[in-house]
Amino acid sequence: MADVYCRDHGDNPECLGEVDPQYTMDYTDVEGGGYIYWCSNCGPLAHAMEKAINHAFATRPGFAEDLKDAIERAQLEESRAQLEKALE
Repeated sequence: MADVYCRDHGDNPECLGEVDPQYTMDYTDVEGGGYIYWCSNCGPLAHAMEKAINHAFATRPGFAEDLKDAIERAQLEESRAQLEKALE
């Protein structure tokens, strides 16, 4: 098996890299899903975010559509930024 590192390894300067099993997320029940591994520094925030998102889905009508719209806006902004950079 290949070495496994925290999901944020290389992206977050405060990431410890080494997986802490207590923060592993199991999405194997979802088609195409698997495990997401976190270190003891990144894991608490990842779990808090998942809890907040799940709570919003359960309690806010329309949250799924709001989230979809926000993701689409972020993707559009990223595409614009890439285009502007390419045109420099």
